[in-house]
Amino acid sequence: MCAENKKPEAENGREIMVSELLSAISESEYPQYILDAVATVQEWMNDIIGNGNDSDEDIFQLLASGNFEEETGIESLIERLEYTSKCFDVLPNTKAQEGRPDVVVLSLSAPDYECGLRAAIDYAAVFSRETCRRVWVISDAYILDEAMKYAPHVDALLEQGISLRYILVTPWGWVELPLSGKTDSKRAFLWRNDGMTEEKRGRKNRG
Repeated sequence: MCAENKKPEAENGREIMVSELLSAISESEYPQYILDAVATVQEWMNDIIGNGNDSDEDIFQLLASGNFEEETGIESLIERLEYTSKCFDVLPNTKAQEGRPDVVVLSLSAPDYECGLRAAIDYAAVFSRETCRRVWVISDAYILDEAMKYAPHVDALLEQGISLRYILVTPWGWVELPLSGKTDSKRAFLWRNDGMTEEKRGRKNRG
């Protein structure tokens, strides 16, 4: 269920605690569709690694180069994300955005890191200011200097009720990293590998 449609309900007549209500309102936990988006990115990464098995190129260089086959290019990832979820907009994208409260910004090679952050901030602050509430940057890199440069912009968005969340993803797991001191939380720096399960990895290896 999309965040804008999510309503806290009592289970078996149990009263909802105030903390639970606040958590539901603030979306302090990761929505399932964001977890699904991260898993989709991981599957895409594993597809690239699988297609590069016959190449002499190092798999990390392959992921960073951006020189992918057509079936594993960034366009194919965008199509996968659009197909699997109607709960968020996706950037970059040549299609007109729906103006949903959530937007996923893909920044999946080192040269695109600063562009990804800038696109996330511009989209939230300028192009979709009235509707955007959560920006999820999914990236395969984290550059501290750039994060510090944009920290004041991230804080300004937070004061306007727009949160910018940064997820560093690899084929084997992911972690949320803060983009400023104000956005730090207990969720940050917790490594998770529940997106790409062993069962999924087994299917990819067998397939």
